[in-house]
Amino acid sequence: MFTVSRLTAKSRVRLALLALAAMCFGCQTPMTHADPPTHISGLILFDAEGMAQVKQKLAAGDPYLHSVLQDVVDKAEHYLTVKPVSVTDKPTLPPSGDKHDYMSLSPYWWPNPDTPDGKPYLRRDGEYNPERANYDIPKLDTVTHAVRFLAMAYYFTGDERYAEHAAKHLRHFFIEPETRMNPNLNFGQFVPGVAENGRKSGIIETIRMRFMVDSITMLQGSEHWTEQDQQAMRQWFRDYVHWLRTSEHGMAESKSKNNHGSWYAQQVVLYSLFAGDPATAQEVIDQIPARIDAQFEPDGSQPLENVRTRSLHYCDFNNRALMDIARMARPLGVDLWDYESPDGRGLRKSLTFMVPYMTGEKVWPYKQIDKPHYEWFAQTFRWAAIGFNDPTYEALIAKLPGGLGENNWIDLVVPAP
Repeated sequence: MFTVSRLTAKSRVRLALLALAAMCFGCQTPMTHADPPTHISGLILFDAEGMAQVKQKLAAGDPYLHSVLQDVVDKAEHYLTVKPVSVTDKPTLPPSGDKHDYMSLSPYWWPNPDTPDGKPYLRRDGEYNPERANYDIPKLDTVTHAVRFLAMAYYFTGDERYAEHAAKHLRHFFIEPETRMNPNLNFGQFVPGVAENGRKSGIIETIRMRFMVDSITMLQGSEHWTEQDQQAMRQWFRDYVHWLRTSEHGMAESKSKNNHGSWYAQQVVLYSLFAGDPATAQEVIDQIPARIDAQFEPDGSQPLENVRTRSLHYCDFNNRALMDIARMARPLGVDLWDYESPDGRGLRKSLTFMVPYMTGEKVWPYKQIDKPHYEWFAQTFRWAAIGFNDPTYEALIAKLPGGLGENNWIDLVVPAP
């Protein structure tokens, strides 16, 4: 829980000036040397045009958007106090002996109560082992959340403090030789006594960088983020995509038929586009119809996810990965939103199947051992409203407990159509 603060004095003055200028000049926000550009090129999942319109509405004094921005600024103020972290901070060396290699414990594996050393660990699907916190996943969470909220606060307030601290987080975690993470997940989701050298499924952990790449791009224009920094980050992701495409873990994960395979594909497309490699993104996008055919039934159900103990979550989770890809494919001239196999399999059919269960109109017939994350369902509906150009999906958000909830920041960067 973040402590509640108010907009800083500098940010309040800046927003007040923007509002005054909007009244005088037809809602055109003035630009100063310190202001980030209103329209940002190179965004992938975020909506550059929508963000520019949000800026105009903020300048005009929109009360709801100001409340959302306040939440974002509160979080950014918190992250100003958070010291940059690094994978090199962990007390345990990975099997490579290189502290720069990312390492994480698989989430659903627990010590064996029948052996003195707890090995081999045993799987308890859907139940998180708190030992995970001893490795690198909390650090990845910290840098990705920090950069997202700091970059948004910078873009919408123009306060350079936020860009400066975001840059420190990025350089410390990804760029500086002493502390950077190697661009691989060789030791992601290892299991003691079972898979000591990591598993292919660990690759799903880097979807935490899903919104970070656009957040990096939002720093352009800041005096604290140089073109050299931007190119260094593009190179890191270029190297990571190379690892995803050529490593043993990466090639194995690409063949996963469930949500793991979808999120693998989502990452390759997203990070390739950020790295400036649309050809690789296009190659993966061209394989998505076959993935949809294999994952969905004609009625929209997902047998590979329904066998899980958190099946409602995983069905939505898989849909979100595929909808991310559909969002990225459209500018490349590929329409996955309206793709449908000869027997009716497709994203729209899957959403039609899922909606009454997501909104609680029907009782989910499969296993779901914990409470659904309704704010993630809200994100799904926003993506669908935009992708299908169908406002009925947007209206469904109001049927969810809490609406967007802590995901309300999406109203700033992927606003409702």
